[in-house]
Amino acid sequence: MDLYPWVVFIHAATVLLFFIAHGASMAVAFRLKHEQDPARVRALLDLSRFSLGVPTIVVVLIGLATGIAAGFMGGWWGSGWIWVSLVLFLGVGIAMTPLVTFRLYPIRAAAGMTKPDAKADEVAPPEDPDELRRLIAAWNPLPVAVIGLASFVVILWLMMAKPF
Repeated sequence: MDLYPWVVFIHAATVLLFFIAHGASMAVAFRLKHEQDPARVRALLDLSRFSLGVPTIVVVLIGLATGIAAGFMGGWWGSGWIWVSLVLFLGVGIAMTPLVTFRLYPIRAAAGMTKPDAKADEVAPPEDPDELRRLIAAWNPLPVAVIGLASFVVILWLMMAKPF
C-alpha cells in the first residue's frame, strides 16, 4: 500500500485546520479595530487566544511532520521548491510572534487582561480605556494578513508547480 497520498492528504487537512483556527483569530484582529469597550475587547482577545491554543499548535506540528515525511517519501529534498517552502513557512511563523503577539500584549493590558502565559494567581492590570483607544487606533492587522496570505499562496504554488 502506498502511504504517500495519505501523508499528503493529512498534510493538506492540517493546513485547512490551521487556516480555520487562524481565520477566527484574523477576524478578531480586524474586528478589534472597531471596539472600544474593554469587556468586548477582552471577549474578542479570549476568542483569539482560544482559537490559537494547544490544539492549533498540535495541528501545525502534525502538518510540519507530514510535510517533511512527504518530502522524503516523494524524494523532493533534492528540489529547491521544498526548501524555499520550508524556509518561508518557518520565517513567517517566527515573524508573526513579534508582529502580532507582542502588539496585542499592551492591548490586553489596557483592557484589563493578563498575558496568556500569566500564572493563575497573577492579578490582571486595571482597565485603561484611554490607553485602550490609543492602542486600538494604532493597531493595523492588514500588513500581517497580507504577509500570511501571500506566503500561503506562494507556498501553495511552490508545492503544486514544483518549479525548481
